[in-house]
Amino acid sequence: MEIVLNEWRFDSQTRRAERGGDVSTLSPRAAKVLVELASASGAVVSRQDLLDRVWPNVIVTDESLTKVISEIRHKLKDRAVIETISKTGYRLNLSSSRLTAPASLGGSCFESSEDHLEAHALCHDARAEIVRCGPGALDRSEDLTARAVALAPGCATVRAERAIALVRSHTYWSEGRDFRDLALAEAHHAVALQPDLGLGHSALGYAQALHGQWNAAEVSHSRAVRLAPGDPMVLHNAGWYLMYRGRIGVAVSYFEQMSEREALNIKGYAVASQLCHGRDPQRAQRNARLALDRARTRLQADPFDHRAMTAAASLMAILGDHDSAFSALEQVDVNGSPQAIYHAKAMAYIGEHDRAWRYLEELFDHGWRDVFWLTNDPFFSEFRDDCRFESLRRALLAA
Repeated sequence: MEIVLNEWRFDSQTRRAERGGDVSTLSPRAAKVLVELASASGAVVSRQDLLDRVWPNVIVTDESLTKVISEIRHKLKDRAVIETISKTGYRLNLSSSRLTAPASLGGSCFESSEDHLEAHALCHDARAEIVRCGPGALDRSEDLTARAVALAPGCATVRAERAIALVRSHTYWSEGRDFRDLALAEAHHAVALQPDLGLGHSALGYAQALHGQWNAAEVSHSRAVRLAPGDPMVLHNAGWYLMYRGRIGVAVSYFEQMSEREALNIKGYAVASQLCHGRDPQRAQRNARLALDRARTRLQADPFDHRAMTAAASLMAILGDHDSAFSALEQVDVNGSPQAIYHAKAMAYIGEHDRAWRYLEELFDHGWRDVFWLTNDPFFSEFRDDCRFESLRRALLAA
């Protein structure tokens, strides 16, 4: 990552800052603090967050952070470059800074339109994999977006799609891999390449949440919705962020808007129904019926639509048809698929708790890490007094 600050150009890889003939090299801790502040996109980063990220698993005092902030200001010869927010933390002064993609990643002015066309087609195929979400879908989506970036590294939309695919792979089927830093870097590239791209800011907020950069994620999602209020992916990512933060009522609205904008979108109404369960039964039932109608329409067109099959089963459970739900669950093989989470939810709802636990444990073995969904999903409310639930929650937090 390259950061431009009042004519200083700072390279996070070499830790060197250059301005004209001046050259300064930051200490490793100072470089990390500067990157964390830049990644927050102008949001305030608390002192505790900086201590946790820059000195992980090390007990240090606030004085260590204060010294590092002083080092940055001194070596960059500018006290105003980092603002101190009283009793809160620090913020990078965006009036004098910006993030840029390194030239080696920024693409070439000679990129052919054919490369862009093929790259966009690959991103379309990657989204189609996610829509169906059968076994291996997340790996294929991640591979397709990697190929798209190789073809068109200077395309902001392609970079954003890549970041979103990486976040999903990390969260739902990581298989021991850690995509957090790569997802954040790709999202930063997207925003640097095209600052007015709503999808780029949405991808950035999605990736920032993986790093626990909640204030920065809020800023990014707000910008994304302002720039692209009708983009279903932007609405999806904003809804997920709001759900993570416990703002369920607002999250439901975003998920409903998501499905309203795509004729065959099941997920928005299905998630909204699940979040309303126990809070607003009437709204939950309405959203479940809308989602089930769409699932059945999709199954008529494609009887092997994996997401439609799993969604239909869990939606029938919400609507009270437990026998049909159980029968449908038995007919769908979710082995090797993150869609097993819907089986776990439906089994929990209809009282098949042991079966639900088996699905959850298998998902965890494959790298399913969505601790916030596990904690907030009303379908798992009966599990929260079970010692296994707390053990799983802790394991997800530590992953």
